[in-house]
Amino acid sequence: MTKTYLDKSIKPSNENLEKNLTLTFQFYTDLNNLTKNFKKEWNFSKSSGWMQKVYDNKKALYYLIPLQDSFKISLTIREVEKKNFIKNVELKEIYKQIIDAKKYSEGFAIQFVITNLTTFTIVRKFIELLIEGRK
Repeated sequence: MTKTYLDKSIKPSNENLEKNLTLTFQFYTDLNNLTKNFKKEWNFSKSSGWMQKVYDNKKALYYLIPLQDSFKISLTIREVEKKNFIKNVELKEIYKQIIDAKKYSEGFAIQFVITNLTTFTIVRKFIELLIEGRK
């Protein structure tokens, strides 16, 4: 899991993301389509490098950090969302992550690393349900 965008002068673009994300670029594209009604902006942080914030006027939906051959999704969920996700049988593969999520003032922090179709499929479902619940 190598961070690839640590140089502030090299902002992520579709061209260099496709090269670095390799097979997971299609998942990145799919997530961008799923979240087409959300704003997206790239921000640079000295600690984590470039990250994409996906948000609406109220709150960040998630942050995406590109890695070599994968990417990380970082987000927070509210107490009521956590309870609903734990009840949802479609998310049983990630129950432990949801249950073990650490509580912060913004909510419960969860991170997913997308490396293949299996991990992407469950995280995509999670994000779909999160969007639906926040409408």
